[in-house]
Amino acid sequence: MTVCGVVAEYNPFHSGHAHQLAETRRRLGGDVRIVCAMSGNFVQRGGFALLDKYARAEMAVRCGADLVVETPLAAALSSAEGFARGAVDALRALGCEALSFGAETPDEALLERAAAALDALEARGFTPEKGLSYAAARQNALRKIDKQAAALLDNPNNTLGIEYCRALRPYGMRPLAVRREGAAHDGPSPAGGFASASFLRERLYADDAAACAAYLPEAARAVLEACALRGEAPVRLPEDALLALLRRALFDGRLASGTADGFDERLQKAVYQAVSFTDAANRAATRRFPAARVRRALLRAVLDLPTDAPVQPQYLRVLAVGAKGRALLRNAPDELPVIIKPVSEKRLPAALQPALARDLYADDLFSLALPRAELRAGGAHYRKTPFCVK
Repeated sequence: MTVCGVVAEYNPFHSGHAHQLAETRRRLGGDVRIVCAMSGNFVQRGGFALLDKYARAEMAVRCGADLVVETPLAAALSSAEGFARGAVDALRALGCEALSFGAETPDEALLERAAAALDALEARGFTPEKGLSYAAARQNALRKIDKQAAALLDNPNNTLGIEYCRALRPYGMRPLAVRREGAAHDGPSPAGGFASASFLRERLYADDAAACAAYLPEAARAVLEACALRGEAPVRLPEDALLALLRRALFDGRLASGTADGFDERLQKAVYQAVSFTDAANRAATRRFPAARVRRALLRAVLDLPTDAPVQPQYLRVLAVGAKGRALLRNAPDELPVIIKPVSEKRLPAALQPALARDLYADDLFSLALPRAELRAGGAHYRKTPFCVK
């Protein structure tokens, strides 16, 4: 039996994700077990998820995954490198021997070559060029070493795939690149029978669920519809609450990313002048400081997430379990507690409590964004439990 990992956000789970899981099973055999490390209520582009983490994990298990665990919060709100490292570490802890991911260029050998080149570049002390974003400067530097590898970085899924390969290298896990079908990453319209998550979110925020129906597996669509009926989706940014928390972070001196490139000063000025969270993000974003980096930094300030918070998991939080997923939890090393019922985390060691308390705060903040006001009371973190297939 092969255990294969998938790093995901499923925001929301759509037909392209179902295709990836099905292709992974086809290539690795019917007895493969698929474990997903999924971002929780906050996603890597620096925003609130469309619907809560347990619902998105349920979508995944109903559509082919065997087990879904949460990517650590610090990893979910990190750059591609930290995001990949935190998720891969969680998957390795559960015995994954391979990692499946979507890519525009599904050439594992080339992706691994690019990963090795980036490792070598950083080992030599890579310093970004002034006036460029880190990603653009790194691609320029890589182009001088390997033009074919550098060209991969033109596409977001290839970029993530390379970071996955970098995270896999120390563990001997093998990459399994699945060709991305249909609409491009962030594509504004469907193509080839598939739609991007960005398109789906845009239509759902516009209360046009009918436009999404063809691009969501039936089981995922049922979960989404049930959440909408209960007043749990779609979740929108609580703009005023976030801006108030950012102003408090500004005056407490917590709007700091730890860099010396002028980023912090730009964030601070934007927050002081802004009239909403989105306005602050738009004011701070530039070609040098991409919007996703800005939004992640703002959310980390809101959550009081330290710049040096470890992306590696300190525990494994289970979000959903399929019929064949329970046995996989036995693969977890003893030093990584497995949290199934959130109320049990109160009994975990004192050293873990600060991170657990931040998870609680993050989930309570997410609750403030739920459409139905009666659901916004604190403590949902302890009331939610994983979806389990009997």
